[in-house]
Amino acid sequence: MGCASSLQRPLKTLSIRPLPEDLQDSNLLHLEALDTSKTITVVDGSLLLPIESSLEKPVQPLLEHHEKSELQVKVSNPSTTFITQVGIFSLPAELLCHILLLLHFKDLSHCALACKTFWHVAQNCADIQCLFELHAQGFTETPTLDWVDVSSKMYPLKRLASMWQSDFHLNLDFEEIVAVNDSDSLDMQSVKCGVWWMYAGHRLFIRWCDTNTKPPQTWLEQSLTANMSLGNMRSVVVDPLQDLQVAVAMSYQNPYNQERHIFSLVFQLASSQRPHPDAVCTSLKCKHPCVVIPGYWVTFVGRPAICGDRIVVVYYTNNFSSGGDVLESNIFIQVIDWRKGCAKGYPLYELGGREAGFHLLDGQRIIVIGPDGRMTLYTLPELGGLPQRRISYILPNVQRDLNFYYTLTPVLLRILPIYVIHATPSFHGAAAHPDLMPDYVTSLESQIMVLEVFSRTSQVLLVIDMAIFSIKAAYSDIPIEIPWSEWGPKYARCFPHHPSHRISVFGSKMAYALPQDHTPEPGQRLEELPAEGSFYVHIWDFNKAIARSKHSDNVRNYNSPGRLIRRPGRLAQSCFDNDDAGIITNHPYTTAVCPTGFSARYFDQFFLEQDRLTLIWARPGSVQIKIVSPSPIMPTSEVGLDVGQGRIAHSPEQSQQTKQMPCYKTNILLYLLSKLRRQPRHPE
Repeated sequence: MGCASSLQRPLKTLSIRPLPEDLQDSNLLHLEALDTSKTITVVDGSLLLPIESSLEKPVQPLLEHHEKSELQVKVSNPSTTFITQVGIFSLPAELLCHILLLLHFKDLSHCALACKTFWHVAQNCADIQCLFELHAQGFTETPTLDWVDVSSKMYPLKRLASMWQSDFHLNLDFEEIVAVNDSDSLDMQSVKCGVWWMYAGHRLFIRWCDTNTKPPQTWLEQSLTANMSLGNMRSVVVDPLQDLQVAVAMSYQNPYNQERHIFSLVFQLASSQRPHPDAVCTSLKCKHPCVVIPGYWVTFVGRPAICGDRIVVVYYTNNFSSGGDVLESNIFIQVIDWRKGCAKGYPLYELGGREAGFHLLDGQRIIVIGPDGRMTLYTLPELGGLPQRRISYILPNVQRDLNFYYTLTPVLLRILPIYVIHATPSFHGAAAHPDLMPDYVTSLESQIMVLEVFSRTSQVLLVIDMAIFSIKAAYSDIPIEIPWSEWGPKYARCFPHHPSHRISVFGSKMAYALPQDHTPEPGQRLEELPAEGSFYVHIWDFNKAIARSKHSDNVRNYNSPGRLIRRPGRLAQSCFDNDDAGIITNHPYTTAVCPTGFSARYFDQFFLEQDRLTLIWARPGSVQIKIVSPSPIMPTSEVGLDVGQGRIAHSPEQSQQTKQMPCYKTNILLYLLSKLRRQPRHPE
């Protein structure tokens, strides 16, 4: 699909108005120029202009050597309204794409929603989809719109779209082996912005894995034993963008005291272990919001989450009842401003338990999943205000097999599932290392969240559209609950799963480690990854443009380097109740597979980012890190971009020509008219 170049983009001089109700079902497009009062109405008809039209001269088809020129229609009388009889829906889709790109974004959006023909064109035009995505980021809402900046922003979108295609090949960018103790637990590790970190055996390992940028310093192994004076180290999290390391230490204080200090946070530079210069204090004690019951202990839900100035710690307390049973409290949340050195704790509605999970969307919104299968969105006000429960999405009911209780006492009867959340990390906040910031971060409305649902009967994946947690949902006046039957078929997909199949999510894509080198059939359940042998990297893309296309099917487009399009199939075996299992989603998605296999021996996990994949093998006494990236296939001449530099390439002649364009002319990119005259029309 060809798209307008950066030179053609500044020609946006048209806006669109809604049609009258009696004409909304017809093939009419109402265009009005911004600089004059003239109105142009394009009607489905012949390609010839009437001789009595109010043009200075009739429009003639362009000559062959002018096929790439622009057709300029000049009105002699600005107050005149005329009708141009052009078969708008007979034009090629590529030409319609050019015409739509002339419009202001809001008018383009209205046009795509009002007309199904333009809607299909917009869904299949990469430039228009990039504009929609940039608008979701808030970029196109600036008063002075610079299309050179827009083009530079669109470059990483197009570059990203050119990656992870069918049968993609991976290039090895970085490889290193880190020595660890055999007894160390390697569960606490992550990757963000090309920086890998791991906390094991009271040591913090950090490696700068991005070969495209020069590290500001060397980050080597660091010992955190000095922080143990504050308590038992329980968790560590690193934010490379802010050069921030946060350690959580459980308090050694007497649990019978009235201060209710339950744990402390330590803020340091991740690169040097020195106190962070932006924090007013090096450590902060967090106070439990309720009275502490003697003999309690704290269980954390996941790891602390960092988003800009805020840190969120989610936990619940446990204690023994008089009968010796373990009792679990509600979930609590500590909201910390690490720069100001203040913290506040709040109770939430959900019960604690190993089934609970959470994901921090940004500094004001958090998703909490409780053992009862409710996925709740909370808003976090400024410190001092209570978290507000906005909306809860009911997850499908899991079959209850009474033969698989894993506790013995009636008080603690609890049945799986366990929910494991995979989502895109946050990139908010002031960056100490702005060179680490990705060129493009997918908007929340375009992202997905993947839930691994583990039960005793079977395991499944739920791929959820993050649009359900949009700003509108975050500010509903009263808390509401939405059953699975009302939101699941539209915003979720369900797939069979095995716990050995590793998962990582970034934006709308999911990296999936599977034991075969071809895409599974819809509804097919695969075996576990072999202890010996190979696994293959699959990239599944749940982009909305694919989901909205009614023509997509389980086929491959051999005329383009695109991906295989699939639709979820019905699961032969599901862990959900029959009522909920019958409610399935049939929205399509795309798949791509790397034909090169990786060793499954000691494979631990991997991390997907925008244009790279970090693979981890946990061998006895060492951790092996590999960074691989796909080979892009985007042409170097795409949209006038210097691919090597990632910048817009404009010539002085182009800039001068752009400045000399009269504002009273309506410029329409109809350079295909000469070809269209020789082609039969296919009206809608």
